[in-house]
Amino acid sequence: MRSIQLLRCGFLLFAGCCLQNTSHAAATTATATDRSQGQRVVRTTAFTHPRYAAAKNANGSRLRTGDLNSAAADWSRFPLGTKFKIVGTNKTYVVDDYGPALVGTNKIDLCMSRQEMSHWGVRKVTIDIIEPGSYDRSLALLKPRRKVPYVRKMVKVLEEKV
Repeated sequence: MRSIQLLRCGFLLFAGCCLQNTSHAAATTATATDRSQGQRVVRTTAFTHPRYAAAKNANGSRLRTGDLNSAAADWSRFPLGTKFKIVGTNKTYVVDDYGPALVGTNKIDLCMSRQEMSHWGVRKVTIDIIEPGSYDRSLALLKPRRKVPYVRKMVKVLEEKV
């Protein structure tokens, strides 16, 4: 009886690994343009800065709030300049920042006011990519910063895509 249970567990593990590897292979063989526009489901969190006027993003410009809001993401998934709307809201964002907790994830960090941030929490949302960002610009900005381990991970993936 015990050996049958172990055999079942082994089979389930093997099947799970095969499925994961198959979906990973399909994702890595997709070209950059395959998923550059359209709708995607992502996990979102929110961030804020106490002094918006002085706060800068990774691009060197000011964090944006208002008609167009700043967002941080893994630039090898959502490159610098990616513009998107959150479906069901009137909020539009542009990816102009990145962070260590975002690298290797399908998560986007949204810039909001302190009050909005405290109400947002963590949400899974559908985004509609209006304008794809640039892998080339992302790579050019990140290459000089690749001494940082999490930046090096993004650079490696971007070099494969460009």
